[in-house]
Amino acid sequence: MLANYRMAVVGRQYACNNLETNILLANTLCNCLFDEEANAASIEGEELIRAKELASLPIKLIISNPPCSDSIRNNTTADFSQIIDLMDDFRPPVENRHGRQNIQKQINNPFMQFLRWSCVKLLNSENHSVLAMVVPLSFLEAESYKYARKYLTEHFSNLWAIAIDTDARTGIRGDSLFYTMQGRAVILLTRKYGEATSITNINYLDISRGKRAQKLDVLETDINSIMESFDNFDISDTMYSFMPSRPFNETMYSEFWPISSERGDKAVFLNQCSGAKMAPTALLTHVKQPMLKRRSREISSEGIPKAKEWIGRQDKNVVDAKITAFQDALRTCSTRQELDGVLNENIRLCSFRPFVNSNVLLWEKIFEYQAGVGGGGARIRPEIKAVYDLEDTVGFALAHAPKDLDESLGQFTSFCWYFPDNDLSRRGNGHIYMNQYIPNTRTNKVINNLHPDLIEHLSGLTGLSAAECSRKMVFYSYAVFCSQVFLEEFYGALFVVNQSESRARIPVVNDAEIFLQLSNMGEQLAALEKNGVEVENILGYDYDNIVSQLPNGFRLEHSRSASKNPYDEENEQFIVRDEVNGAEIRVYCPLAIQKFNVAGYNVVKDCWLKFHSYRFTHCEFTAQDFRELLDLFNIIATQMRIVTEIDEVIHGIVDGDTPLLSYNTEDR
Repeated sequence: MLANYRMAVVGRQYACNNLETNILLANTLCNCLFDEEANAASIEGEELIRAKELASLPIKLIISNPPCSDSIRNNTTADFSQIIDLMDDFRPPVENRHGRQNIQKQINNPFMQFLRWSCVKLLNSENHSVLAMVVPLSFLEAESYKYARKYLTEHFSNLWAIAIDTDARTGIRGDSLFYTMQGRAVILLTRKYGEATSITNINYLDISRGKRAQKLDVLETDINSIMESFDNFDISDTMYSFMPSRPFNETMYSEFWPISSERGDKAVFLNQCSGAKMAPTALLTHVKQPMLKRRSREISSEGIPKAKEWIGRQDKNVVDAKITAFQDALRTCSTRQELDGVLNENIRLCSFRPFVNSNVLLWEKIFEYQAGVGGGGARIRPEIKAVYDLEDTVGFALAHAPKDLDESLGQFTSFCWYFPDNDLSRRGNGHIYMNQYIPNTRTNKVINNLHPDLIEHLSGLTGLSAAECSRKMVFYSYAVFCSQVFLEEFYGALFVVNQSESRARIPVVNDAEIFLQLSNMGEQLAALEKNGVEVENILGYDYDNIVSQLPNGFRLEHSRSASKNPYDEENEQFIVRDEVNGAEIRVYCPLAIQKFNVAGYNVVKDCWLKFHSYRFTHCEFTAQDFRELLDLFNIIATQMRIVTEIDEVIHGIVDGDTPLLSYNTEDR
């Protein structure tokens, strides 16, 4: 009723004397809109019958803003079998499909189904036709939608794509037109009836970073005056992306080695694995081991009230059932001595966030009890737990979708000396690359994780053993991925959404001296993320004088409020603030350190400060903690200095002065 009223108002407003509207309440994706009969005796059936009549008329134009949800999957019953079958056109070829394939999860998203339905209606119409649809911004380039984009390019004649809103989940601030966290875009496709259809180039406009009023102005501007603002680029048959990438040296990049491969193709590393999901994190982890033990003992004894006291102010609420399951598991220990033994044996160091190591309680009985509780659970990854039980395992975490992390490309890797957490990348998973691997935890057989061709080449080049070569390659890869020259030179290739068939590539030098030089510098970088590292006082702090300003009972604050930002950029200071009385201690902190981001995290504020704050530790900020913070500033300054040295070597590679082991041939 309300919709009909609004359309009547529109008709009067624009003096549309010949306006005839039909507004129906029906799910047009069901089989009744194709060839099945609806129940005419029901109100729903009447609407479906009328909808079918209208949808059977020649359709020239479809304009839509269909529902889009990552979780709602309503249209999956037998009543929707025909649209479900049609969705196969948006899936990978049959030979490329396999179980637990994440890129197929979005196929039955409601907006995708309606897009496919729209294609059916327009392509069956014996008229020129137009499709205009609001879609998630990720539709323009995400791998999940690759084959949908391919289908559109093969069945329509022209395409315009407009990025409307940024994806706020990446941390990009924007004035959204659609008031959603998820980014939004508009695609407009035309089809010339009777002519061969194929789109070879895309017209693209990005207004996503403008203010809302500016976006409306662009969208309401006369089409003839706005057309020249569109960029035109050739479509690639690799991803069929509707969004352009920054140009880079594609010939040189093709000679680099993929870091890994989903399909078993030749790559630097044979295996990679997501880090462990240690949920609920608030119960299982703490940056201070003694506090993790104490908290676990107290929750075991006093249950939910004590848990709320410890973790009640953290960002993510832990449901009571999870706390009870945690308590019940610990209470299977009949004595305090037995409980202490369990804690001593099962608490281990973990690489928790970039440049922040923590402690995690990994006791199987806890996960058994938690498994019976609804909601997200832990994924401990037995294969990675087993390999990190080995003392000589080294690895690094890599984000496979850097474009999901930030508005521009930055460092998207961190080192893992300890059992790695899944959230080493702020969005998506932290994928762990190691020198060795255990494919089968039943046999626990350890294999070298480097490709045999690389082992043979590097052993011959350096004279090192296979095990030494794989370890060196981990540090070498880490050095390359940290290089700012490498990131800038191949920005267009690296700043991408997840592409399972096209992992990031790195150059493999065919020069023993340079390989070992980069590997050694990578090891120096990695050492900065190890507990107990001794670091040079580059920033010239008077540690004793600064720490002496810390009063007893100080509760370190971590707040998302802009008014309590710990950074004073103008004066290049970091503000150590007490959450109770607001007392401040100001410490010199260069702007570069304040802005140091890794894998989507601001390292100092989002990682160190957050997990050392009173809200997360429930213990006072000590002099030793303060010294660790000052050490972190010096560690980051040292990291930047080493990266500058790495960049000098990488310059020789990108300039073509260093011989490479080409991915395509034996050497160059």
